[in-house]
This record gives sequence, C-alpha cells and structure tokens, in this order.
Amino acid sequence: MIVVSDTSPINNLAAINQLHLLQQLDEIVFIPEAVYRELTEPDFPVAG
Repeated sequence: MIVVSDTSPINNLAAINQLHLLQQLDEIVFIPEAVYRELTEPDFPVAG
C-alpha cells in the first residue's frame, strides 16, 4: 500500500518529535511536492 501524506500529519509528528514513526510503517510514504515545499519553504503559499 502507498500512503500519501498532507502537511498536517507531518507537522503534528514533528511538533511532538515523532517523525521517526513514519519509518516504522511497512508502507511507502509519498509526500507530494507541494506538501514538501509547504514544509520546507517559509514563503510557499498555502492553499485554502
């Protein structure tokens, strides 16, 4: 199975210092480019 993540789960795991939990999934975790940019580029416009 492939897991596609948006920003909220990644931000929430980072906030509680638990990003390593993503590595424990026996799945492929796909982070879309827009989500990656939203997480890594402070000036990237957020949709919505």
